[in-house]
Amino acid sequence: MKKLVSAIGILLLLTTGVVAAQQPPSAARPAAGAIDPNAIRDAGLRVATAVDAGQVAALWDESSAVTKKTVTRDAFVAGINRSRQPLGKTANRNWLSVRRQSGDGAALPQGLYASAEFLAEFAGKPPVRELVSFRLDEDGTWRFAGYAVQP
Repeated sequence: MKKLVSAIGILLLLTTGVVAAQQPPSAARPAAGAIDPNAIRDAGLRVATAVDAGQVAALWDESSAVTKKTVTRDAFVAGINRSRQPLGKTANRNWLSVRRQSGDGAALPQGLYASAEFLAEFAGKPPVRELVSFRLDEDGTWRFAGYAVQP
């Protein structure tokens, strides 16, 4: 189980963020290598909203092949639900940053990644950071790659 959590963590956390999105819901489709920060932010918001709505399995279904090779659907759903359910209903969410990073194949599978980071507030809980990551897949499409909650 610790290996699974580590694998998910490595995939989801590139310094402070990574992963790809498709709108859950499908995605932003900039030209290969080009990133429109607004499109990544908006796709990240759609993913976070899908997590709010309990559509985690649908997110995995539309995720990058790299994500599917790294973690099973059941483990992915369980991991996200385990991190989010204790927080309750989202009261507010504001974007903090959009980042881009290349995976070198060592710590992160090779490829281009982008992430959107949000500050989320939950009733009666301290704010947390949500990281939504996307990967530019080999077909030139940005796809959802991961979601993580960070204190």
